[in-house]
Amino acid sequence: VKMASMDSASSSDKKSTVICVLGAGAFGTSMAFVAARNGNEVRIYARNQEQVDKINTDRINPRYLSEYEFPPNITAFTSPAEALDGCAIVIHALPAQHTPDWIRENLSAIPPNAVYCSTAKGLYLRGKQLLSEAMLEAFERPQKLAFLSGPSFARQIVENNPTAVVVAAKTLPDAVLVQRAMSSGTFRVYTSLDTVGVELGGALKNPLAVGAGMIEGLGFGINTMAAYVTRATRELTVLAVAMGGKPETVAGLSGVGDLMLTAFGDLSRNRTCGLRLAKGEALSDILATATVEGVPTAEVAVDFAHRCNLDLPIFKVVAGILDGSLNVETAQTLLMSRPLGNETPLL
Repeated sequence: VKMASMDSASSSDKKSTVICVLGAGAFGTSMAFVAARNGNEVRIYARNQEQVDKINTDRINPRYLSEYEFPPNITAFTSPAEALDGCAIVIHALPAQHTPDWIRENLSAIPPNAVYCSTAKGLYLRGKQLLSEAMLEAFERPQKLAFLSGPSFARQIVENNPTAVVVAAKTLPDAVLVQRAMSSGTFRVYTSLDTVGVELGGALKNPLAVGAGMIEGLGFGINTMAAYVTRATRELTVLAVAMGGKPETVAGLSGVGDLMLTAFGDLSRNRTCGLRLAKGEALSDILATATVEGVPTAEVAVDFAHRCNLDLPIFKVVAGILDGSLNVETAQTLLMSRPLGNETPLL
């Protein structure tokens, strides 16, 4: 077991905050490490009793990143009420599609005054809506929401690789609360007021990363990948702006930054999904072993584009491959034989 070192900028000059991390998957685990290294009191919630017992007794998460020893100021719980009691910040690290139902089922345990910071990157399939909209419907009351996003693989966070993310909230004090509690010498948090842009960047890059994996799986080189990522960034920007986000947000960490990470990074589940699809594996087999947020999000992204009357061919093609209406070879022909035109609008 490796001791994940406490960060140099950790606790002495910072006020300790009670932080609850919901979900002990890879990313939830990494968020617990970040919060604990800053000297905060950290509770982590997991459904699995064995996982909780191992964290509390052996100081490891047996399911994810099990080679790293938990800092002493993390306690695990199977009870949401115990984990959430009196916390100032909730870091939500559960799958996007399960999020609204989880909030409904555990609403009485969530402190009304806490900043509820979601790290789930996805659009909500059931309501074909932003996850934040579905979350607010589930809360049925005012709740301070924040969204943390950016290029951040869990393992590299735990290994103290310098990482930068952005946290967005409707009012700056809520974002700054999370920023101050989580920032350190190896984990830098920027703030934003553009919740829609940050949320859409984090969500929409997932189906685009699936497409990047397909390109790699088909054996194409960097010419193809560079062209794809550049044009995908354009579509991401157009759709985010149409839905109320700001272009400069998409050009930042939560948009372009996260797209680069998931398109080029070999730890990306979305990219791996695309790679395996291109090799001929069935989507159902891939989804049986991993949560791939890009799959449900692709369908919602195409629905958004249709509602906004936008032509976004890359999103459309990726969604078509995922729902089985297109094969990979046809997709290439569709994208490369579109009518010729200007790279950017003349006016």
